[in-house]
Amino acid sequence: MVAGIIFSLLSSFAVNIGNLVEKQAVSRLPEISAHRGAHLVRTLLSSRRWIVGFLLCLVGLVFQVVAFALAPIPVVQSIFNVGIVVLVVGSRLHLREHLHRREWIGLALVIGSVLSVSVTLGGASGQVGLDGSWEAVVIAAAPTTALVALVVLLIRRGVGSTAFLYGIGAGLLYGVATLGTKGASTLVVRYGLIHAIPAILASGYPYVFVGFSLCGLLLYQTGLQRSRIAIVGSMSDVVCSTYLVAVGTVVFGEHVPTDPVELALRYGGFLGVLVGSVLVAATGSSSADFGPAPAPEVDLGLGPALLAEMDSLTGSREHADRKTE
Repeated sequence: MVAGIIFSLLSSFAVNIGNLVEKQAVSRLPEISAHRGAHLVRTLLSSRRWIVGFLLCLVGLVFQVVAFALAPIPVVQSIFNVGIVVLVVGSRLHLREHLHRREWIGLALVIGSVLSVSVTLGGASGQVGLDGSWEAVVIAAAPTTALVALVVLLIRRGVGSTAFLYGIGAGLLYGVATLGTKGASTLVVRYGLIHAIPAILASGYPYVFVGFSLCGLLLYQTGLQRSRIAIVGSMSDVVCSTYLVAVGTVVFGEHVPTDPVELALRYGGFLGVLVGSVLVAATGSSSADFGPAPAPEVDLGLGPALLAEMDSLTGSREHADRKTE
């Protein structure tokens, strides 16, 4: 269980740092759109900086598969959501911005919620669910796809905040993709890492993951270029986590605490992490509207030498003037 928590943290940091690097990249690229998928992919692959961010996300994905094999879904997702809080706070401290009261409240809520989840990890409720099938995942994906189609329709018609809608749509798609990741992890537990590879390829899990990840990528990267990562990224993480806990727990037969107090602590803690993440990530965004934000010039821990090398390889296309809607 402790190893599962560690891999959840590693996954969270890798994915969120990768997202920040991708945000830096897409802010300097020509305008992209989810409706022009081939053009979007070509544009993204023209940026060395974006490729570095994407590779970091892939590393985080590998850590996530391991985490799902070692810990229950609510635990993995609760720990995973801590990453966005730490990164938002860290970036604002690095930029010498003061934390607002709501951010401190959100941070305290996340810390307290993680402690709440941690006290429920013993016994059968801490066991990993190994039930479920890829057919059940496909069944769950069908209504989710219809819901995403509705979200895309709302975006095209300009109904509501497009930043939140991009995050919601991408979060739902990534949620289904993560069901595929969780399914693959159950086969790793059953057969071992090497012997599970044929079983994984013979199942529908990798194809669900790839298909929905690509769709999520189109929507997420478009929203990332047009809106603030604090909004699109946090909403995507929150929706993905909520979807995975709500649907994945049922699909894979995850054990839940039988004691009412432990049950309240686990799911109350999960809800607290979600709320705290939104408080920290969204504070300060309202005063600046939801439009594109200037790309941060911090090195995100990659080091100036690596960033300078990426800039030298990128070419003039990545440094073209940004287009805004």
